[in-house]
Amino acid sequence: MDPAPVQSQDEVFCVVDRDDNVLGYRTRAECHADPTLIHRSMSVIVETSEGMLLQRRSLRKDSSPGWWDLACSGHVDGDETYLEAAVRELREELGYDGPPPEHLGTTITDLGDETEMAACFRLRSDGPFRLMLPEVIGLAVFPPDALPEPLTPSRSEEHTSELQSRFGISYAVFCLK
Repeated sequence: MDPAPVQSQDEVFCVVDRDDNVLGYRTRAECHADPTLIHRSMSVIVETSEGMLLQRRSLRKDSSPGWWDLACSGHVDGDETYLEAAVRELREELGYDGPPPEHLGTTITDLGDETEMAACFRLRSDGPFRLMLPEVIGLAVFPPDALPEPLTPSRSEEHTSELQSRFGISYAVFCLK
């Protein structure tokens, strides 16, 4: 028998329009099956004094299991704000309980089978960070010119120029979930 996924398909997401106005609430399963249901997500770029902190996703994730990703990313639950979700995910995925991250901006992300209103945050910190099993199965710091493979498909090169110009940081290619 396979272990249960680390996230529930019944989890409730906030559904929004293209201007980020709330339209209602739907489940993870519904949002991930219908790209017309724009739902909120967030990612946190963690910059340490030695480089960029990345996580290796749990093998039980429903998308890109075992792939490298930003140190912290996730969906915004129900009535949660983007910042509340970022602080919650930092605690759940990294065991981090320090100052909150800086909000860089929000953009619509079309992932093919789903569409997200994705907020991007940046945290400059050396931690402490802890490996939070089973949510995350690896943590490592990488210099910007030596990022690991495989990176989650949503971190692809096609988004680089738009996000770099929008958020003005070299790691902006990762600000998609």
